[in-house]
Amino acid sequence: MSALTKILIVLLSLFSIFLCGTVVTYVGTAKNYKQAFESAQTEIASLKQTSTSDKKQLEEKKREMQELSDKLTGEMSSLKIEKTKLEQDLDSVKRDKATLDEKVQTLAAAALKFEGTVSGMEGSLKETRAELDKARAEGVKLSKNLGDITASLEEKMVQIETLNAEKKRLLEDKAKLENQLAGKAPTPETTEPITPMPAESATKAIEPAASTTSTAIQGKITAIEGKLVTLSIGKADGIQKGMIFHVTRNDAFICDIKITEVDAEVSAGTLQLVQQQPQIGDIAATTW
Repeated sequence: MSALTKILIVLLSLFSIFLCGTVVTYVGTAKNYKQAFESAQTEIASLKQTSTSDKKQLEEKKREMQELSDKLTGEMSSLKIEKTKLEQDLDSVKRDKATLDEKVQTLAAAALKFEGTVSGMEGSLKETRAELDKARAEGVKLSKNLGDITASLEEKMVQIETLNAEKKRLLEDKAKLENQLAGKAPTPETTEPITPMPAESATKAIEPAASTTSTAIQGKITAIEGKLVTLSIGKADGIQKGMIFHVTRNDAFICDIKITEVDAEVSAGTLQLVQQQPQIGDIAATTW
């Protein structure tokens, strides 16, 4: 057998082996290709359905976008119109502002002038108030002096009335003595004086008046309700209705209190000649 024949036999053997392997491989994989094809067809059908649904959704979105675009276009047109109107209003406001600025400057100048006038008036007002306070203080002082003079005058009037009564009694005694000296019998009308008042009674009538004016009664304010003031002294201290108390604080006159109600230990009265607001603890006395 020649070498060529041997080579051909070897080649045929290899070709046969290759062909057998190819056939076996084809037979083994043919079924997998069929299943893959069927699966691919199924996926394609599903993808077609999904694509159709997506197309519908896309068309719906396009329609919505078109509607939204139309709406936005309308709103933009409206906003442009409103912007134009606002710009016109802004121009009008700027003009008004310029006019108001001019008015403010004019008013500021007038205010400065008025402030100077007011400052001068305040100085005059302070001087007037000082004069008024001085006049009030003098008035209060004169009122106190008038009260003291009135009290002294009342005391003198009481003394004069007492002396007149004593004078009448003495005249009656004189007439009685003259009748006795003349030998006349006393009559019932002459035996009893018209105004019987012994000298001791006259002296007693004069002494209380003097003691009332000379003895100072002093107390403190314990309560204040509006114009009604309560004092810490009453009937036991010699307080009577109508008495005037002078209220002071650190030697400064505050006001007067006219007694309207009197109790055993306390009394109350109304405010008069108020210079300052009284406070609880202020001193109230009958003497200035």
